[in-house]
Amino acid sequence: MKRSKGIFGFSQANYQLRAVFTKAVKEFKAADAEKKKIDREYKLGKCLMDAVFHRMERRTEVGTILVILAIAVLEEAINNYAFTFLEPDFYENDLVKSSLLTKWLLLPRICQNKEVEGNDPFINELRALIKARNAIVHQRTYELGDKKVSRDLARFNQACKKASSTVDGLINILTSLPLGAKKPETACTEKEHHPQSPLKIRA
Repeated sequence: MKRSKGIFGFSQANYQLRAVFTKAVKEFKAADAEKKKIDREYKLGKCLMDAVFHRMERRTEVGTILVILAIAVLEEAINNYAFTFLEPDFYENDLVKSSLLTKWLLLPRICQNKEVEGNDPFINELRALIKARNAIVHQRTYELGDKKVSRDLARFNQACKKASSTVDGLINILTSLPLGAKKPETACTEKEHHPQSPLKIRA
């Protein structure tokens, strides 16, 4: 059941997920750049293989944190969005257990009549991000030499590199005006009322 209008200023614990995520993005970019630098030096015979493995492990470590944080940020964003426009009991009882992908496809339509296509580029990036997360938390084992390992790692690294743009693109879906809606003359953002939230939803 929808509220008569969106609400702003609800209270919640502040885990600063977006700030932590932004820090993880910077750390991954630095680790990725260092890995590429070491790879070039190794090819020129200027460093040992140990250095290459060390930088690869560092990039994987930071990337793992980044992927899990990206999913957490998107979970927080879509849940805050739902609680802004839907009655809490309705959401908790009927929708909160839906998959993350389902929420991003369904809730914009329910809350603000926004159509989010299943083949939207950012929805496809969300699918890849979810697969990367699942590969981390539901890790599978393969026979030695199986090409699926390199496939999983390639998908993981790609998801890490796109994590920031994926999160920004998806949140922009929530904060953009519905089709045909006019921007209020004195629009107030949720951030003004509740600066801890990662969203800036217009009523």
